[in-house]
Amino acid sequence: MPHLPLRSLSLAALPAALALAVVAMPAQAQNRDDRFVLRLSAFNPEAELGFSGNGVVTDGTDDATFGFSEDFDTGREWRPRGAVGFRISERQALVGNFYDYQRDETWEYGGNVLDTGTIIPGGDPIEVPGARIDGRLSFRLANLNYEYAVVKNENFEWGLGLGVTYAKLEANANGVSTGTDLVDPQFENASWQRDGFSPGLHTRLSWIPADRWTVSLEGQYLDTRWGDFLDERGHFERGGLLVEYMVSDRVGIHAGYDWFRLKLSDEYRGTARAPTGVDAGPFPYSGKVTGDLKVHGPMAGVTFRF
Repeated sequence: MPHLPLRSLSLAALPAALALAVVAMPAQAQNRDDRFVLRLSAFNPEAELGFSGNGVVTDGTDDATFGFSEDFDTGREWRPRGAVGFRISERQALVGNFYDYQRDETWEYGGNVLDTGTIIPGGDPIEVPGARIDGRLSFRLANLNYEYAVVKNENFEWGLGLGVTYAKLEANANGVSTGTDLVDPQFENASWQRDGFSPGLHTRLSWIPADRWTVSLEGQYLDTRWGDFLDERGHFERGGLLVEYMVSDRVGIHAGYDWFRLKLSDEYRGTARAPTGVDAGPFPYSGKVTGDLKVHGPMAGVTFRF
């Protein structure tokens, strides 16, 4: 069989290419005759949280544009992780996953300078104050997917499916900003929470290369506009790799790596007013802000098959 460079394959074609490659291989182990699978894991993720945006501010005559981009990283902390599978028939199954991510962090922003152009008489730049934020990120996700095995033989299975995802996101922050020539130091508390359901897409590859061993690759995708998950526009995508060894017919151990990403965007508008004593404004503004949360890390745990 000719070698196919993985770099030349699109993400959409990768599962099909792997399926064709494994189907052509001789069977090395029999498919396990288990109806129920439960995996209990410890997940050790780190998170990357990014905010970016752009906008325009005006005095009714002239406009000035502005933009920003900030990234924040968090440390690692062990969290619970679970997965379940129930085989309905030879080619049909229900597959579920559960995540629980929570992290307390402190972020610091060093401030910036906004070029106001012709909005402020004389065109003087405005200093944006620095800030310190003590916050908590919480992310809970559970999904249940119906899966149909498009390709299935003694040692390989490729399934496609549809499902429903429930997610709850929560962010709490205490922020302190430094003062500038125009703005006094400030302290603010903020809290944001969303939860809801959304339909999603699912795919899974499962390969038994040898007796007692299983290698699997799983992925999900959803758009926030498909359900009542969030008011903001965005999408969620997840991928996971798992290697499992069965110590006995019913009990095994597994290790792997999981990654998921939630990207949201929303439009905003408002009116800024100059500090007392400054003869300028008011300044209506509008723009778009995007938040990007990436969570990824290793996992390990115990498998039960019945």
